[in-house]
Amino acid sequence: MKLHEFIARRIILLIPVMIGVSILTFSLLSLVPGDAAASACGDKCGVIVDMGWIEIENETTGELEIVEIPISAVESNRMRMGTEENIVEKYMKYIGINGPYLGNEYLILQSNNELKPVHEVGDIIEREGLLDGYWGDSTLFHRPVAEVVKDVAPVTLEMSFLALAIAYPLGISLGILSAVWQDQIFDQLSRLMAIAFVSLPIFWLAILFQKLFATKIGICDDLFGTSGGCFPIFGRHDPSLAFPSTGYVDYYPSGGTGFHLIDSWFVSSETLDGLGSDFDTRWKLFKDTFMHLMLPCLTLGIASAGSLLRYMRASLLEVLREDYVRTARAKGLSGSRVILVHACRNALVPIVTLLGFSIGGAIGGAVLTETIFAFTGMGRVAIEAIQYDDQIVVMGITLITSIIFLLANLIVDISYAIVDPRVRLE
Repeated sequence: MKLHEFIARRIILLIPVMIGVSILTFSLLSLVPGDAAASACGDKCGVIVDMGWIEIENETTGELEIVEIPISAVESNRMRMGTEENIVEKYMKYIGINGPYLGNEYLILQSNNELKPVHEVGDIIEREGLLDGYWGDSTLFHRPVAEVVKDVAPVTLEMSFLALAIAYPLGISLGILSAVWQDQIFDQLSRLMAIAFVSLPIFWLAILFQKLFATKIGICDDLFGTSGGCFPIFGRHDPSLAFPSTGYVDYYPSGGTGFHLIDSWFVSSETLDGLGSDFDTRWKLFKDTFMHLMLPCLTLGIASAGSLLRYMRASLLEVLREDYVRTARAKGLSGSRVILVHACRNALVPIVTLLGFSIGGAIGGAVLTETIFAFTGMGRVAIEAIQYDDQIVVMGITLITSIIFLLANLIVDISYAIVDPRVRLE
């Protein structure tokens, strides 16, 4: 099978997987106790916001009578948000599948204040949802979910990719050295550090790094003569900097990409002039972004490097016992060439497998890291959405995370053929 055929086939297979993820996530969220309508109105849920009327048959006379019904804030929210619908109708509305109405015929306040169902079971209706590019509206952020995800996804991805850029070189390098110097002092120390970094909770490691590298009581002031640490203690940027959301060069997206490490190099000169002397060059913008990213990325990167070190060491030790390695040494090849050219390439195959899981792990670890370092990314927003029962935002972040994870695994499968020619895309 050719590479482009394999990629096309895998992308097509993503569709049923995403449908399964959406059904599972939607079903689980529906089982979670809570009331999104009540969360939206807070302590004003009992306030009467409108009056509705309904025709009810008098049991004595048999005549229709108009009865006025007060509508509270929470009841108004339930009508607007459709929380009284059954799960099937909710899901079809979320996805945007047109077809017969399958709901509960719950009452809605009409323009004339009459309370009656909008649809009856079996009515053919049009639904606007994911298939139309509409992700829903957030009750917490009062914005479309697509805009919320667009703003926060680059924050988490930028942090995760930089963390992996730290984790993989560090973990693989230490793993190689640990395997070469098996059972020596370096090997013992590296294995001890690997176990420690894997075992320590992310939040504890983050707080430790803050104390060591971002405060006066840390090690930076004494070693490097800094004042208050080597790195900022929290935030994505300096508090005095409002990173430009517009004002980029003509050939760059007008609103930027959200990846500030990249965006900082494409801010126009006119915009830079308005940022003040501390941030009047692209290098200063990049440096500010990079310095604020270092601590959270080190936290995630070192935590991931521990497991990579152990996998690389075990894989390389197994490869070094193979016959072709002994043959290469018998031919007189240098030890470094045998290890780096012949052994490491085959030892990297199981490490490539971990790439997809590492991306998922980095995004998962970002939940706590973003909270501690005050980054407004997917993890932090998801936590806030769960706290305030904003299920539509949780669904949006879950879906985008699933897409990233599946694409990462597609890249891993393609990388197999590059790392190991014996692997065939079948």
